[in-house]
Amino acid sequence: MLPVMSRDQCLEAFRKMLLIRRFEEACIDAAAKQQVHGHYHVYIGQEATGVGVMSVLDKGDFVHSTHRNHGHLLARGADPDRALAEIFGRATGYSGGKAGTLHGCAPDLNFPLSSGIVAGILPISTGTAYALKYRKLPNVSVVFFGDGAMEEGAAYEALNLAALWKLPVIFVCENNTAEVERKPGGAQYHAPNMSIVELTDIARIMGMNTGIVDGLDMGAVWTAARDARERAIRGEGATFLEVRTHTWPGGQYPTLVTGRTDIRHTWNGEVPAEFSKHEKWFRRNDPVLSIARELLTLGMAKQAEIEKLDAEVTRAINEAVKFANESPFPPVEEALTHVWPH
Repeated sequence: MLPVMSRDQCLEAFRKMLLIRRFEEACIDAAAKQQVHGHYHVYIGQEATGVGVMSVLDKGDFVHSTHRNHGHLLARGADPDRALAEIFGRATGYSGGKAGTLHGCAPDLNFPLSSGIVAGILPISTGTAYALKYRKLPNVSVVFFGDGAMEEGAAYEALNLAALWKLPVIFVCENNTAEVERKPGGAQYHAPNMSIVELTDIARIMGMNTGIVDGLDMGAVWTAARDARERAIRGEGATFLEVRTHTWPGGQYPTLVTGRTDIRHTWNGEVPAEFSKHEKWFRRNDPVLSIARELLTLGMAKQAEIEKLDAEVTRAINEAVKFANESPFPPVEEALTHVWPH
């Protein structure tokens, strides 16, 4: 379902989902041309989560992310030109080309450097929440992380302190292995070393408010995030949300195995023959197509409007690719500036 927002707000949320999708497709194309240095992760399949959460935040709130940060940045409102330039290692990027893809940031949007270390960002976000509470600011710290982070000690420590001190932090665990059978000691959550059945059990035992949300339902994500933020602002402490999404078939080493998204599949119901083995993706699991279908079904948009919106977003991403490619690399003499000394 769509969030309880105005038509214009719903269309803006959908525009951001499209922006993330076209941005990630551009990254995959660029990587094939050796323009993305090192390994990278894309946000395809999780767009409704990032956009749903960001839609309830205030500009004074802080957002913390992980190695899969592109979608979070764009959902927060980051400039796609500068975000892509950063991924390409160019001087015009948000960090002058030094953060690359794994440590994306947008300081002007209260989006500090992301962490490529699994669970490494959770203590940082908890510290941010402590600072907000100490300063008596009416804001929250939001942190996104994957289900694999729950295997790390840093996650337990961060959750414990957030619960103990009733800090204004929202933990958003994006579980993209939700379709895997859930049993203790099974191969879910990336590795067979979790003794729990539900990820929320960990936060619940600490007395923290928890919720399990369908990641394809942007309205459910929006509602859960809104409620969590309101609780935090009232001084009722942290919330742990497990948002269950479905793994995009493109895999850990991204390739466009489902092709470049054709928005017309929203209304023609087509599953191209070459992608027939991924039928579930086209018919059910693609959040971009799912939200577009809802907009049409509810009469909030017409086919022509959706096609026009997609064309505008595609044009913006093409311009971002051009900007990034034409931007200079940072000068060699700046290699050791803005870095921690050994």
